[in-house]
Amino acid sequence: MGVSRKWVQAGVWGLTTCLGLTGAMPAGAVMSHDGHVAADQPADLATPVHAQAGPVMQDRMSKAIEQIERQVKSNGPFQGASAHAMQQGVLLVAEDPDKVQVTQGGRCPANAPVRTYDVTAMNVEISVNRFGDFYPGYMYALTENVAGVREEEKKNRAARDSDDPTFSAGALSNGLQGDLIQPLVIRANQGDCVKLTLRNQIEGEATNMIINGSQMLVAGTGKPASATNPDALVAPGKSGEFEWYIPIDLQEGGRAFHSHASRDQYSLGMIGSLVVEPRGSRFLSPFTGEDMSSGWEAMIDVAGGSDFREFVIFYHEAGDETFRLLDRKGDMLPQRDAHTDTYRPSARLLNYRSEPHGERLELQAHLIGFADESQGYGSYTFGDPVTTIPRSYLGDPAKFRMVGGSEIVHSHHLHGGSIRWARQPGTSRLDPTLSKNGPVKFPPISDVSDRLDVQSIGPSEIYDEVIEGGSGGLQALAGEFVFHCHIPQHYVTGMWGFWRVYNTLQTPGSQNDVMKPLVELPDRRGKIKASVTSDKLVGTLVDWYGGKKYEITKDKTDWKSNPVKVSIKDWVEYMLPPQGLPGNTEDQVLQAKANDATVVNWKWDGFRAMNEPETPHRWADYWSATPNERPAITFDPQTGKLAFPWLRPHLGKRPPFAPNHGGAPWLEPFHVREDGTKSTEPAKPGEQGPWSLCPEGAPRKYFNINAITLPITLKQATAKTPAIVDPIGMLYVLHEEEEEVRRNHKKQVPLVIRANVHDCVDVVYKNKVPDDARTGWANKINLHPHFFQFDTSASDGPTIGFSYDMSLRAFTMLTDPAPDKGMPLPANSVLTADSKAGASSITVSDASRYHVNTELGVGMDDAKNFEVARIKTIKGKTITFDRPLKFSHRKNDIASVEFIRERWYLDVDLGTVYWHDHVFGTDTWGHGLFSALITEPPRSTYHDPVTGKELRSGPIADIHTLEPVSAHVRGSFREVMMHIIDSNARAAELITTDNPQAKMGAVTVDGPPSHQFPDRINKSAMTFLNGGEATTGGGFSMRVEPFSVRLANNPDPSKIFVSGIHGDPETPLLRAYVGDPILVRALVGSANEVHTWHVTGHWFPMERYAKTAMPRSTVHLVIGERYDPAIPAAGGPQQMAGDYMYYNGRASHFAEGSWGLFRVFDTPQADLKPLPNREEIQKSAPSVCPADAPVKSFDVSAIDHHIRYHDQAPEAMEVDLERKMVLGNPNGKIYVLGSDRDQVKSGAVKASPLTLHVNVGDCVKIHLKNEMAKERAGFHVDMMAFDPKDSFGGNIGKNAGEQTIAPGESKTYTYYAHPEYGELAALIQDWGNVVENPRNGLFGSIIVGPKGSRYRDPITGEDITMKSSWRADVLVDRSIPGNDNRKNYRDFSLMFQDEDNIVGVSFMPYIQQVAGISAVNYRSEPSNWRTEKGCEIIGVFACTKTGEEPVTPTLQAHVGDPVAVHVLGAFSEQVQLFTVEGHEWPHEPYMVGADQVGTMEFGGSEVINAYLTGGAGGPNKLVGDYMWKNQRPAFANAGQWGLFRVLPLGDQKILSLNAQGSAGKTAEIDSVGGNLLRTSMSGR
Repeated sequence: MGVSRKWVQAGVWGLTTCLGLTGAMPAGAVMSHDGHVAADQPADLATPVHAQAGPVMQDRMSKAIEQIERQVKSNGPFQGASAHAMQQGVLLVAEDPDKVQVTQGGRCPANAPVRTYDVTAMNVEISVNRFGDFYPGYMYALTENVAGVREEEKKNRAARDSDDPTFSAGALSNGLQGDLIQPLVIRANQGDCVKLTLRNQIEGEATNMIINGSQMLVAGTGKPASATNPDALVAPGKSGEFEWYIPIDLQEGGRAFHSHASRDQYSLGMIGSLVVEPRGSRFLSPFTGEDMSSGWEAMIDVAGGSDFREFVIFYHEAGDETFRLLDRKGDMLPQRDAHTDTYRPSARLLNYRSEPHGERLELQAHLIGFADESQGYGSYTFGDPVTTIPRSYLGDPAKFRMVGGSEIVHSHHLHGGSIRWARQPGTSRLDPTLSKNGPVKFPPISDVSDRLDVQSIGPSEIYDEVIEGGSGGLQALAGEFVFHCHIPQHYVTGMWGFWRVYNTLQTPGSQNDVMKPLVELPDRRGKIKASVTSDKLVGTLVDWYGGKKYEITKDKTDWKSNPVKVSIKDWVEYMLPPQGLPGNTEDQVLQAKANDATVVNWKWDGFRAMNEPETPHRWADYWSATPNERPAITFDPQTGKLAFPWLRPHLGKRPPFAPNHGGAPWLEPFHVREDGTKSTEPAKPGEQGPWSLCPEGAPRKYFNINAITLPITLKQATAKTPAIVDPIGMLYVLHEEEEEVRRNHKKQVPLVIRANVHDCVDVVYKNKVPDDARTGWANKINLHPHFFQFDTSASDGPTIGFSYDMSLRAFTMLTDPAPDKGMPLPANSVLTADSKAGASSITVSDASRYHVNTELGVGMDDAKNFEVARIKTIKGKTITFDRPLKFSHRKNDIASVEFIRERWYLDVDLGTVYWHDHVFGTDTWGHGLFSALITEPPRSTYHDPVTGKELRSGPIADIHTLEPVSAHVRGSFREVMMHIIDSNARAAELITTDNPQAKMGAVTVDGPPSHQFPDRINKSAMTFLNGGEATTGGGFSMRVEPFSVRLANNPDPSKIFVSGIHGDPETPLLRAYVGDPILVRALVGSANEVHTWHVTGHWFPMERYAKTAMPRSTVHLVIGERYDPAIPAAGGPQQMAGDYMYYNGRASHFAEGSWGLFRVFDTPQADLKPLPNREEIQKSAPSVCPADAPVKSFDVSAIDHHIRYHDQAPEAMEVDLERKMVLGNPNGKIYVLGSDRDQVKSGAVKASPLTLHVNVGDCVKIHLKNEMAKERAGFHVDMMAFDPKDSFGGNIGKNAGEQTIAPGESKTYTYYAHPEYGELAALIQDWGNVVENPRNGLFGSIIVGPKGSRYRDPITGEDITMKSSWRADVLVDRSIPGNDNRKNYRDFSLMFQDEDNIVGVSFMPYIQQVAGISAVNYRSEPSNWRTEKGCEIIGVFACTKTGEEPVTPTLQAHVGDPVAVHVLGAFSEQVQLFTVEGHEWPHEPYMVGADQVGTMEFGGSEVINAYLTGGAGGPNKLVGDYMWKNQRPAFANAGQWGLFRVLPLGDQKILSLNAQGSAGKTAEIDSVGGNLLRTSMSGR
């Protein structure tokens, strides 16, 4: 969530500010080496600063860095105490003199401003689109709007009942502009007292409204309004009163709320958000400018700061995975859509709206006989959708509040290049107002918080996205910026919308679309003007941000004059596609059938440009008031640019290509030769002045890219297993490398290209993937890049809204493979004679589908001699061009219009940048059609680590540089690209548990058309995985190394990773010398699931450029999400050579083969070049532990133990489809201290996962004895230093010796709690049989606390420093330097496990409940058990009929106690979400200003370290019971929840934290909590 910050200055200047042409830095300005700049600056600037980006700029940057490193002191945008805190890295706790004190028990103080809301919970029919799909659901509404909601409901019902295809009688607006039936969004300011009345009009059901992370209380009792508090439930027909005092310093941003009364209420619509705004703000309607009470879009008028537009977007489902919506006839929608082969159409929603591609394509297919899936997002082809369309004006600051819910995890992606945000806006120094005065080409290269454009988001998660540069991004672009769930099964079924940024005023009579008028922000009034027709531009002088001026004349053009003179006809014709009749016909249906994108039927009427005739058709999303008439094309009078959008909807038609097939037509419309004629090449960098996409002098790179199809071997054959081959693999390739890729198996991996910060990258893209039955004989492929600056109208890939077409038919198709089906043959032809360089014409096999004044690609399949020529005349089969050809071309060379050019400007260090096909993502991604561009530091070079030669492409490289690439790495480094994948059916494996097909001996699965399985697939080695019929098929970079294959060759699971037996895995092998810096480029390229990427023996910071970011070894990622783990040194903190592993922590994908080796050498290797300045190979440390490290030794046994997850429940409970929830595991295995073994075995002590407590700097000795009957055992610990050749705990790669032990054997493992790792939770797992033992319970944790600490049982007071306990009081020794200000704290460890393989994935059967084991610390409290014992499903968590507490861990603390909760993904099949009601914690506990979160995702092997802000009871110190849980309802219902009991001070159930002193000084209770000073900082 965002931080309250007043951007009262122009903001942080871009890099050019300190690198201007004079080379001088402005007074007071400073910049760090990573490109941060801060300065005392004027409140506003007339024009931005621009400078060249070539070598001169780079030299000046280096000089500026040297200067800054001598004088780094920054005032920046932070002032006063917070500025001092930011600089010191210490949270100051001095009171704000204006801060209102909270009264006892969290009640509102008398002098706090009061904001009241009267809310009604109600049943409602929710219509999700204008096709008439709907469902009976629930919603919260302001009571004042209930009558209006009922009226909208009535209108929508009438529209469904009518035969009108337009749905015009309904109440669903295009873009969800002001409809009352929407999720409730209310707002309050910091310091407000919120008083809320909840009225329950739901028929026969109680309900509640729990605001996640808030300290809302029940007004009548003063107790927390939590899910476990029966007083928070409101009975039918009754009302409840609640209040929340919002502390004056509470972080700005959204808080999700929903009903916890039942899963149905939550998943069927009872969701909303309360947004905390900056103190003193007003909330204004974007339509009228007047005060507003609720709504997902608003203008926030900030007192004393920059106003901004706010958009609250909910990603959610309609119902659980079994729920089906109804169509307008009242029939259930199919579970799979026939047009797109996607599952649950209309059930994936944004703000109660869904616009399935399939229903749009049905309209097109009905009209013209085929459907073009590439136009699913297109408004030209289908009109604007009913889903959310945020709207703003160019330069408006904007914030998105993203809300997750309600069943599964989604992948939020916002297109648009520089439309990006910081992960933690409170720590970031990015300025959201930076581009309000025009384009910004040199923003800060890096930021302490990573820039994002994709983020996974699950139920109740909130992200506050403060858009860098505001509306239109740093490139200052009017256009469409789509956002969607990146999971293809979800966006295709309707989970998408787009942000429309206008450059002209949208007032009545002067609008460019069908939306409502849009008011300007209060502090930006007058910036935007109404559009004019082209004739009104004649005689005007337009100014492009002070760097380029144009005089628009009647008939004179002089490109060399100053200002440049341009005739009105030249002006317009440069900006528009060529004139002509698509398909050479006036008939709009025949135009659509022709599929001709090369021309548009626009005309001149004098000096007025007139658009093509309006559509005569009427359909759900559009109908014209003036059918067949030509509207005028309009322009911005200030700049002369096209008023966006200029296109209008035309049902079924293919949009035009961009003018010149260019990559940046709106930003760079002019591309002029030296003689003043129109060039066929893209504009030169800087040619448009400040508005150029690429600035003058930018270094350039060129890539000619083809999409191809070919068989790809995912895993080569072994002695006992056949090869795993994808016969329809797909790749992007550099055209010049295509032949080698087809020939060389090692090259058949997703393409990886590189460019440096400030490079201008020009791409020619073409498609060779032909039509086939799988694509309905209508195949198109595009190329969608993320992240860097580009023009979305022509370089985005998919057609969004009114953008141009960027999706291509195969240029190699010369005959129609299915003449009676699908799309017409594309306009491809072959040369019928040789043509020499300098020739002005060619003859072709068929010129009938070409047009004069259009561009033609000649030599399409010639890697060296491809060129673009403009057609001057066509006579028969002879085509004459306006300029002679540059190259010779042979007979039978291909000529085609099916090519595009994209232009990318790499303005900052973005690390890994994803690009991929965006047409058939449900199909092509799984087969490999995705790639990456890696943004490298300025002036870097890329080298083959074996030969040292420079590389053009490839997943592994050595990067030679002098620049920083993280807070811990500066200079050259090794790099490996990790493309994480799922959804390749060839890599899938059979599920056997609870799978009826498996019982009948099935050897494969009948998959849907887009996911066809081979005749036989392997059985998963993890036979316990539960759900469905098969895993989804995962790996790394189109390679897999399945457990099943290795076990077929050698059945010993302790040897599964041994290279001496199996050879090295085929997944990427990263090799380095000890101490080498490593950049792993991790990216999920395909397709439907959330993954975790984990590396053993090493760490990386979550925030790459933040020195105080907490070390991690695991990160979760979802499709499109990328992460750049920057590992400071190969060999880990103690720098030990040997083989380490990386792997996917999701169990099924680990077993499918998503793992690989990380090999670290300490001797020279003939085939591995040293990095520059690291020519002397470093030796491993002589020992893991320093000689003076304190030693803690633990005797641990691995034993067989029947685990009961709930002592009173049966061993198993059937949930659905004969699947069972497992509540007892007779095959259980646990680690136990030798001193506890007998009591645990006898049942005197209930088994709990081994949890040891050590301190920073301790040397830890584990003496492991294997007392299991059959299995070998090991002891693997992450996030502690170890020697991989001795104490990995498993047999890995080429590490010599045996690291596991047989029954009856013993072994000692040594670990060091290295200061680099600091204080954290380290996961323990068995790797003697990693296939089964961790699932069966052989896991635990080591909790690392402050130096010198002791640990105490919070109830008995027993010293448990050398014991195992999931809960402990940490008693800090304040006599140790660095611990002076440390406080004692409560420490809890929660170890989650799950194994359900199907909830939320895209394959049959569709299920509702979780099966298998779902537990926390070997405990589970399933709702099914509670309802069997008499609890009602409504309020099941508040029921006490099964006892006062669930069997799961109850966390206890006195109010105000500092609390640390460690959440570990001990064994996980799916990503989960952890929450503690009424509390938040910092995303990064050691970063001041860190994002405060109330829900956080985690997956297998991942750890959350939650230091609760304000301690127990939160900032308002509220006593009572709170619920901790998994926010995914299916898993909470399966038992993953429990209580956090906040007791009053002095309560005797637990000891006081200061009742017993530490070994040094007495510790005191910390009333602030949430921010720690760790003793380990000096180590980093």
